[in-house]
Amino acid sequence: MKSKRVRLNAAQVIAATAKQKQKFLEWGRGSGKTTYLGYDSLQLVKQMPRGSFAMVGSTYSQILSRFMPAIKEGLELFGIYEGIDYVVGSMAGKKMGFQMPFQSPEAFNNIWHWSNGAIFQFVSLDHKDSGRGLNSYAIRGDEAALFDDEKLAINVTNTNRAKKAQFKNSPLLHSEVYTSSTPLTKKGKWFTDMEEEARKDPSGILFLKATAKVNMANIRSDYFEHMRKSYRDDIIYNAEMLNIRPKEITDGFYPQLTEDNYYTNFDNGYLEGIPITDLNGNSLNCRQDLDVKKNEPLIISVDWGANINSMTVSQLQDDTYRVLKEFYVKSPKMLDHLFLEEFLPYYLPHPTKEVYFYYDRTGNNRMANSKMTMADQAKEILTKSGWTVYKMTTGANPSYTEKFRLINVALREDGRRRGLPKIRINKANCPSLIVSMENAEVYDRGKGLEKDKRSERRKGIDQEHATHLSDTFDYPFYSMFEGKLDASRAGTEDLPLTTF
Repeated sequence: MKSKRVRLNAAQVIAATAKQKQKFLEWGRGSGKTTYLGYDSLQLVKQMPRGSFAMVGSTYSQILSRFMPAIKEGLELFGIYEGIDYVVGSMAGKKMGFQMPFQSPEAFNNIWHWSNGAIFQFVSLDHKDSGRGLNSYAIRGDEAALFDDEKLAINVTNTNRAKKAQFKNSPLLHSEVYTSSTPLTKKGKWFTDMEEEARKDPSGILFLKATAKVNMANIRSDYFEHMRKSYRDDIIYNAEMLNIRPKEITDGFYPQLTEDNYYTNFDNGYLEGIPITDLNGNSLNCRQDLDVKKNEPLIISVDWGANINSMTVSQLQDDTYRVLKEFYVKSPKMLDHLFLEEFLPYYLPHPTKEVYFYYDRTGNNRMANSKMTMADQAKEILTKSGWTVYKMTTGANPSYTEKFRLINVALREDGRRRGLPKIRINKANCPSLIVSMENAEVYDRGKGLEKDKRSERRKGIDQEHATHLSDTFDYPFYSMFEGKLDASRAGTEDLPLTTF
């Protein structure tokens, strides 16, 4: 390993030198997280050669597609390069003369192997046995706001127990570092709650917040102004750049939506079988999803718009309605791109080429200078690609009040004995849908309850986080189960009808 001098900013220095064994770093974009992750990983490897560490992600897909590219960039700042100082996902290091760890795994497909024998094992929290059997000397986790804290404790934290006499004076022995930008959904509450835990136990826990203001020596002077123009969404800009946490919508359009309605279900065997050097968009298709019934049609739902066209893909599986995947394209891309560049490539391997097609009723209106409707146009694209399409939308849109009652009874799971299914949303594949639903508000203009659609017209809102995607959830679910509404109405008296 070659040495290279890099100047750390104040937040990086505090994080690197703090003596607390648990560190939670809520750092905004531009604050120097990539550099810190590179520095921190390098210190672990130097302090504990041949040691084993856990590198945690919410999913294996997240580790491969987001964490590893960032960490490689951070390490290059210190003169550390893949293929020379470390290898990822293979036994190539052994052939290159790398030392082996004290406890060598049987397979190296999920191992980050360093030349001095230190290894990081990738642990995905969507795999219940991913961290089992591991004896680690330290734990690291990025995008920690996406973690399930119970799974983290059960599968990972209790593995941080390995001991070696030569490491007893290592400052980083049994340390834990979790980094994240400010959470956008309820899922990340466990992470921000650690700020209060750090106040209760300041000697054991460090919670450190930082924005790019701490890193101005390394970034352009007009960085905040430049980035403000890059964000169309005030909520996302405030969270990712300024560490301002979004307000919690407790009386929104989906008040019964909770973490219990979310899940992940990746085929980690498939993902681990892809050489990391070959990982690309073509590899990350529906073959990575274990929640898709291959011999069943897909339910697709589209919301049309001038600035964004969005889609969700679902299946009714026995007593569970599963939202499997979201897609969207923004202007200048159009409806064609949504299908040709997003849906069709992703579901190319799906063997049952049938879709039940739901959409806003305006999709049945003829487009200007054309005999076709938007629904006809979408159907033609799918048909030419070998799919059989059943258009399901007719008539007028239902009232918001009726949709509110039906969906929230199903979310609360009070209506199952009346024929309503459980609702489950793939949180890894539908992150913007979850933001859209958790932030959808209600208001009453004297005509009854309505979903607040003003986010679709606000310039400060990224449209994938406005209510478009939430509408794509509503269209098929209400249409498929509206006949159960009267039977379910008895369980809705205590559901809020207005904001307070």
